[in-house]
Amino acid sequence: MTRRLIEDWLPIAALGEESVRERRSMTALPPTYYLHVWWARRPLVASRAAVLGSLLPSTADRERFLHMVGIHGDPVASRRRIDAAKRKGQRFEGEAYSYSRAFGYVPTAQDRAWAADEQRKLGLTDISVLDPTAGGGSIPFESARLGYRTFGNDLNPVASIVERATIEFPFAHGMEVHRKFRHLADEYVKRREERLTHLYPKEPISDSIPTNYLWARTVRCPHCEGKVPLSPNWRLLADGTGLRFQTHLGSGPGDESRRLTFTLVHNAKDQSQGTVSGGDATCPFEDCGRLISGEEVKEQAQAGKMGEQMYAIVFRNRVVTGKTKAGKPKVKWVRDFRAPRAEDDVEQFVKSQLDEMLPEWEALDIVPTEQIGELSNYDRGHRLYGMYKWTDMFSPRQLYGHCVGVEIFRALLSEETTAGRLDESLKAAFVSST
Repeated sequence: MTRRLIEDWLPIAALGEESVRERRSMTALPPTYYLHVWWARRPLVASRAAVLGSLLPSTADRERFLHMVGIHGDPVASRRRIDAAKRKGQRFEGEAYSYSRAFGYVPTAQDRAWAADEQRKLGLTDISVLDPTAGGGSIPFESARLGYRTFGNDLNPVASIVERATIEFPFAHGMEVHRKFRHLADEYVKRREERLTHLYPKEPISDSIPTNYLWARTVRCPHCEGKVPLSPNWRLLADGTGLRFQTHLGSGPGDESRRLTFTLVHNAKDQSQGTVSGGDATCPFEDCGRLISGEEVKEQAQAGKMGEQMYAIVFRNRVVTGKTKAGKPKVKWVRDFRAPRAEDDVEQFVKSQLDEMLPEWEALDIVPTEQIGELSNYDRGHRLYGMYKWTDMFSPRQLYGHCVGVEIFRALLSEETTAGRLDESLKAAFVSST
């Protein structure tokens, strides 16, 4: 007998629902998601099922398989129950599902012993699992949790270090690396806030925090000298939330003070028209309105004349929705948008800080001034827009923030090394091989 369980059976519907359930809550994702943003992170439950199903015989007990995967109930039936209740306008008392999400279940020694007995029927002992394109690391992470010797690889160095921090370091150092990481992280955040808080003015609404700053690249209209932010539309949400701009004409065509400012609107018909389409731009100033060709846009970018303009701020507002049974307030954070204010514009201050610090940062190799190589995933027209070095990928405030972050990280590492505290678990907390 050589056929594997995955060749004859796999609970696709249950795994599909459990995979969706794993990602449904943006505030309670699997902890691996918070190590680093990854664009193709595979669901943990599906990854565990794929590994385990490939290593069990087709005759293996399917209920034991589901239990080891972490599916301790019927997610499909639960989903049907939820959908039916929604159609009727009913609410559940208690939990909608009868068990916790599958990814949180860690296979026990009994689970592993059962799987080992089944694998011996296939002549499989001393198993190793290899994922040659591991990416965010879901497959090697679940393979390791199943107890197999695991090898992961990826050509992307970011993926490689994420996998080491997710799998190798915790297995090697346990909670000690977590404790040391938390200590370092707290000190890092404290120092970073001291250096960068002044670049991010407080929100005008109390009990709210900014989360994102939205920027558009800009060019100068060659016909009237107006500053033109480039965007195909000014939509922010599908419900009609977006932006309307106001033109400030200065003394007329030729005045470089000509610019746009923005206000928030909540109806799609109130949003302003986009300023770029098919590579060509259109001047939004009513006393001009002429075409800015794609070639002109590229020429300005290649000459280093392309700028940027903030057009919206995303923030979260603290809203009290009621009280718990214990009398404590129920709180949720609601996403909202606002248009930029004058005090949000710190462009000149950032520029002055960069002018002062860049020579030192370049000497210390803190700034990524390397040329973007020919064999690069980012070779998709960036050179047409004047981006030749990695530094060109960042706005001034982004570059300043990143460089400050690197400087603080290096200072912490140097301090721990000088003090003689840099043991293997602390190296792991720094995600460093130094």
